[in-house]
Amino acid sequence: MPRRSRSGIVSFFVVVLVVVGVASLSRYGWLMTQMEWLESKNRAAVSRLLRQPEAAPDATSGSTDADVDSSFIGELEIPRLNLSAAVRVGEDSDVLAGAVGYLPETPLPWEHGNSAFAAHRDRIFRPLAGIQVGDEIRLATRHGDFRYEVSHTLIVNPDDVWVLDNATDVDLTLITCYPFVFVGHAPQRFVVRAKKISTY
Repeated sequence: MPRRSRSGIVSFFVVVLVVVGVASLSRYGWLMTQMEWLESKNRAAVSRLLRQPEAAPDATSGSTDADVDSSFIGELEIPRLNLSAAVRVGEDSDVLAGAVGYLPETPLPWEHGNSAFAAHRDRIFRPLAGIQVGDEIRLATRHGDFRYEVSHTLIVNPDDVWVLDNATDVDLTLITCYPFVFVGHAPQRFVVRAKKISTY
């Protein structure tokens, strides 16, 4: 094959690769922008929720304030890690796209037992890679504000659902995929366990 023909083919493939690369980066940037917008929207919704006084149930219907979005639990914060996010009920992709998900099969934070939350390792829970024993976790809700202290972390398999069970000195469990830098579906789960130290 003449050198000029080979050079033309190489140039063509270089152009194709550049176009594909630019398109991929543009799509990634657009997706990140959308997720950041959704996270901000959810934080704003939680802020409105927390500013509203808790309404007494309606005597006839049993319902509460109609303006309150009942899908939100509150706001989770880990000050040392600069982590702050809305918490919503559920663990499906719609919830986890822009919030921390509260696992509804576990007790609510203002109830007795082990409340479990989950979020993506490459978004909201990415800072958990640097969490340490003794770190403070705060949770603001309409039922009170709670402070927790991290007691330990562990790595488990996806089918180790025992981490959701009630346990002595465990009031909060945070779950995300592991390893944090793994490409694709991560094979394990990173778990943070914490003990409630105050309610205010």
